[in-house]
Amino acid sequence: MPKINVYLPDALADRVREARLPVSRICQVALTQALDGNDNAAHDAPAELALPEQVALTPPPNHHVAAILRQSYDVAAARGSAAVETTDVLQAFLDEGESLVLNTVELLGFPVASIQAAVTAEVDARTTAAGQGPPGSSAGGDAPTMATGTHAALAVAAAQARAHGSTVTAGSHLLLGLLEDPGAAGQVLRQVGVTEAVTPAVLSALFHGFTFGRMNLGRDADSAALRSMMLTLIERIDQLQQQLPAAGR
Repeated sequence: MPKINVYLPDALADRVREARLPVSRICQVALTQALDGNDNAAHDAPAELALPEQVALTPPPNHHVAAILRQSYDVAAARGSAAVETTDVLQAFLDEGESLVLNTVELLGFPVASIQAAVTAEVDARTTAAGQGPPGSSAGGDAPTMATGTHAALAVAAAQARAHGSTVTAGSHLLLGLLEDPGAAGQVLRQVGVTEAVTPAVLSALFHGFTFGRMNLGRDADSAALRSMMLTLIERIDQLQQQLPAAGR
């Protein structure tokens, strides 16, 4: 995905870093709304980002999950694999770096660096055991396709999204699919200890909490807009009142 620099005043940048806000995702939503003039880029809107192959995911991925899945194909190709494994999806999750779910995992005591080290070790071990070629030389030069185990992990994610009544498969759902993966990604997360603290109940609470927070943020935004309009109206009335005596003279 192309990169666009966003410049912030020092004080604002410090606050954004402290709050661990997903800057890229927030900017994508704001820019799309500015271009479209509506709220189609909301968190619960299905993504329009095309994947290299048809992936049956119902409900469909949101913009964040679609970007991770798209990146997972690049990760697989870079390591010379003909298949997109669950570790490739987990690696793309780490590379994206702005997920609120991933930030929560870190706050629970599991640094991204420790997960990354485990992913690297697992991928290196499997590559050596399989006798694959060097990175960047996928089999036959063909584009990677999604492995059966990865499809299964996505099915778990989509099932959780449906259970939540969500219109999209979100980041918390995707992480659950990886946590319950019997293959490499699940093994990595179990090895690091993530599965002991980040349970399905925790992810459900995170999803519902985030959804509730967005509802309140939307309400607060509407209230702020209304207050701004009222203040502008009051200011203009004051100006007119000040002009009336002069007009009477």
